[in-house]
Amino acid sequence: MRTTALLSILVSLVACAPAKQTVDLVMHHGAVHTMNPAQPEAEALAVNGGRIVAVGSNDAIARAYVGKETIDLRGQMVLPGFHDAHAHPAYDGVTLSQCNLVDLDSIDAIVAKVRTCNDEQKDDGWLVGAGWNLALFPQANPSKALLDAISTTRPILLAGADGHSSWANSKALELAGVKRGTPNPEKGVIERDANGEPSGTLRETAQDLVRDVVPPVSADARREGLVKALRMANGFGITSIVEAAARPDLIDAYRTLETSGGLTARVVASIAISDPNDLAKADALIRPQDRGTGARLRADSVKLFIDGVLEGETAALLQPYLDRPNWSGELKFKPAELNALVTDLDRHGVQVHMHAIGDAAVREGLDAFAAARAANGPTDNRHHIAHLQLVDPADRPRFAELGVIANFQALWAFPDKYITDVNLAQVGQARVDQMYPIASVLHAGARIVGGSDWAVSSMNPLLAIQTAVTRSDPTGQIPGVLNAAERVSLADMLAAYTINGAYLMHQEKDTGSLEVGKFADVIVLSRDLTKIPAEEIGAVAVTRTILEGATVYSK
Repeated sequence: MRTTALLSILVSLVACAPAKQTVDLVMHHGAVHTMNPAQPEAEALAVNGGRIVAVGSNDAIARAYVGKETIDLRGQMVLPGFHDAHAHPAYDGVTLSQCNLVDLDSIDAIVAKVRTCNDEQKDDGWLVGAGWNLALFPQANPSKALLDAISTTRPILLAGADGHSSWANSKALELAGVKRGTPNPEKGVIERDANGEPSGTLRETAQDLVRDVVPPVSADARREGLVKALRMANGFGITSIVEAAARPDLIDAYRTLETSGGLTARVVASIAISDPNDLAKADALIRPQDRGTGARLRADSVKLFIDGVLEGETAALLQPYLDRPNWSGELKFKPAELNALVTDLDRHGVQVHMHAIGDAAVREGLDAFAAARAANGPTDNRHHIAHLQLVDPADRPRFAELGVIANFQALWAFPDKYITDVNLAQVGQARVDQMYPIASVLHAGARIVGGSDWAVSSMNPLLAIQTAVTRSDPTGQIPGVLNAAERVSLADMLAAYTINGAYLMHQEKDTGSLEVGKFADVIVLSRDLTKIPAEEIGAVAVTRTILEGATVYSK
């Protein structure tokens, strides 16, 4: 009798228990770091229809949900997808199939690779490539003679790793009509030898003299390169990207992928504008109305180059270069011109994304944002300045005061050859010790985000995070520390690459943290970053990347 009663009670309890909801995906037994202050850590989550429906303990998720797919995380770390706030995948993706000179650490190695590329290219057309390290060459100025020794009949053009310098052989210069009497173009420099002849190195707009005669990249090649670059990004856990200098052909490549369902990242395209006259031509590409729609591709931002780079002495400084006492670099916009342009863009709801390397350029950019704020009042456009190699101490609090987001490429913040062999002689130790002031800007109240500037440097966010935390070479090959006072915490950098990046891209309601209702943009790391030495962060592998509930990378 007693047994019968107990069975009856058990049957009743089972009958009253709520049925489990079937969902697309359950991930459990993980170290889930949500980036949500209200629920910082969890063990499991459930996903349905591309969005997160539950975050909690293993038991809580198991009681309520059953997954069509279940992933046992086996203790691995889970984070929101990384946001790369400054990269060039559509432009530089094609270089993955060209003469790739990235990471070659000597002049001999570069020349040998170019020679191999020349031998392997069967036709007699242009040899193009990218990625050579400026710091290896005296004054960051390689000679055309090195390329002429490879070929005097095939034109050769190689973009530098910084994107602001190119290296051409004599044939390429000849076809472009660049010779002794050719004047420097506006905002550009043709480097010359002691006799006044073009040396082979072209800076800034002078690169266009040769680029303009190179056969254009086909739409198919551009799209294929973008696919390769996005595959690389997904492998590094990147699910959102700011395309840092978009043009019509790059936008077309993105739109083609979006239409076909092959766009495996959320993208905000910053439309490149060189001067105010370009705005009318770019106007059809700029779509502030797309902001907040959840579309994977949006073009609600404009990119402005305020100066160049230190290596070519085209960055704009408050104090002169040491080796050129009467030269402080060049601003690409007159202050009144920039103020008017930024104010107009801000008024029309367009986000402004600035390139600024030198402290004078950073100041001019901040002044323009101040002018826009004075004219229009506060807006929600979330303007940002990228690179920030030198920021005058007086300007560091202005980021927070003006609501300008600081977009750092933290992987540059260690004493590499660019800094020790080139920049040090140009600006001196005191200014080197002020480079990349991430902690100073952060502690002054600014919001910081992280970007790679790929293909200038590695796209891997974990290498950049390690560098920001240690201020030393994440590969361990180069000794020394760059300004230890500017170290920041792991938590700060994880925020920079997740929730802060989502805020910059106006998508923090949809991504950037693991919360109910947000898109399931999720990454899995082989080790918990919070439980390992900082020096090991860069070696951690991404084992899975999920975009909107679908796996786009798995190791």
